[in-house]
Amino acid sequence: MNELISKIEQWASDRNIIKGSKPIDQAMKLFSEFGELADNVGKGRDCRDDIGDVFVVLTIMSRQYGFAISNFFNFDSFDKLSENNKILVQYLAGDLTQFAFNEQLSVYVLQKILKTLSLIAYNNGYDLMECVQIAYDDIKDRKGLMHNGVFIKESDPAYQDALDNIEVDKRMATQKRISVNLEDL
Repeated sequence: MNELISKIEQWASDRNIIKGSKPIDQAMKLFSEFGELADNVGKGRDCRDDIGDVFVVLTIMSRQYGFAISNFFNFDSFDKLSENNKILVQYLAGDLTQFAFNEQLSVYVLQKILKTLSLIAYNNGYDLMECVQIAYDDIKDRKGLMHNGVFIKESDPAYQDALDNIEVDKRMATQKRISVNLEDL
């Protein structure tokens, strides 16, 4: 699992997601992924990718908070009691909100989140590593860029607009530097 986490961290770093966005930006992504998880759990559908997607965003946010997610879980340390998945999703909603908005509690809350994600996976006949692997396999070749704190996929119609905006921003910054240098003369 640690190798998989390292790959996720490298993927996010290569796309400037960790440093190019803020935890609040990633919180928006986290809540989006949680919504997909809740929808699929509620409808009794396959939720492996959703569990993995939540884990990927948590991995990125953990790095933004200054710690590695790999230091905060032990999959053998909890009882695999089968609680209703809908109730687990309710618990998860509260814990994800705490994680996203209270950096000081993040380590403790992250442990609870990982346990809950593991239990949801277990209740569906999966394990957390399988879910994370599925999510990673889905994103590993995805290309895109960070713009205004949001990752825009290369396939997104907004991608070209973001590229154009970045180019305009670069030209403006260059012109500003040139004018500042001319004033020094």
